[in-house]
Amino acid sequence: MARCFLLAPNAFKGSISAFDFCSVLSRELEERGFRAVSLPLGDGGDGTAEVVAHYLGAGKVETVVPDALGRPHTARYYRQGNTAVLELAEACGLKWLKKQEYDVTRASTRGFGSLINHALGEGARELVLCVGGSASVDGGIGALQEMGLVTEGWNGDGNGLTTAGGLDPILLQRKFEGIRTRVLCDVENPLLGPTGAAAVFAPQKGASPEQVSWLEELLTRYADELCRVTGKDVRTLPRGGAAGGIAASFHALLGTELVSGSEYCLEISRFRERLQEADAVVTGEGRLDRQSLDGKIPGTVARVCRREKVPVYAVAGMADREVIGCFDRVFTLSAMASSVTDSIKNAPYYLKLTADALVDAYYMDVLY
Repeated sequence: MARCFLLAPNAFKGSISAFDFCSVLSRELEERGFRAVSLPLGDGGDGTAEVVAHYLGAGKVETVVPDALGRPHTARYYRQGNTAVLELAEACGLKWLKKQEYDVTRASTRGFGSLINHALGEGARELVLCVGGSASVDGGIGALQEMGLVTEGWNGDGNGLTTAGGLDPILLQRKFEGIRTRVLCDVENPLLGPTGAAAVFAPQKGASPEQVSWLEELLTRYADELCRVTGKDVRTLPRGGAAGGIAASFHALLGTELVSGSEYCLEISRFRERLQEADAVVTGEGRLDRQSLDGKIPGTVARVCRREKVPVYAVAGMADREVIGCFDRVFTLSAMASSVTDSIKNAPYYLKLTADALVDAYYMDVLY
């Protein structure tokens, strides 16, 4: 029987999807006499909803929602029976904004609330929420206000933390009686502090150092109010800082489960079961760095493979030296390309070239 490669990548953000990665590499490996099993994965970030929908057999639903700056656009989610799979990035993520439009004072999660409202209106009773790729640091208050949270002083515009006062969750919680909500998180960061939503993620969304301090103050005040009305202290809640703090507020107000997106996707894809038939595993994402090892797909896959003593290779656009030792081999597309831009734009081509390197590495590491 032909040797088997198990392909278990994340999406390469801004370049190639996990599905396309599997399609390209499986074809190349099979032409070289290997068997390839494709398990595209996600960790809660961009593209995860499509991955979850694939394994659930969910169909696509489209509706119009506001982006992070309030402009209407068409967004999609997925539905299977009474389960809906929704992605914050699809509604109001950074991917809809130009770099010069990044603005934490104006960006809101309202669009995600609109998407959730649509799913509930269509009869969904279980929500799987993928929250990576957000453009805002509003503690999820924009989405919650759209869904029924009453707040003092809200004017319905921009980052709701700047104007919201006291919270009244009664209508919101009545609306969600009997609704199960689960947030798939791709980070472990808490809401507040030096590793929190403002300090770590706000700069990625265009925030200045002064704005980071300002957001930390707003989130602190918000956390205090959440504690007052729910009795839950979410300031140091693991994963609470995901997507600008939306995970913390959903947990406090709706009892939402915060789970590892990577572990969830490994479970629904039956990764551990399929691993038993694999001679080697290929994982990867656009950039391998320290965060790749903390709740992201490459690190999670590598840990499982190490435990089961299965060789694991990583393919990435770029890789930091400090993470290379976590995999049996690491291959970077940028090393073969003329530039980083070239490797992003022409990822399928360079992925094809990587197939030979993977086969050579397998023969050297395993067969000889």
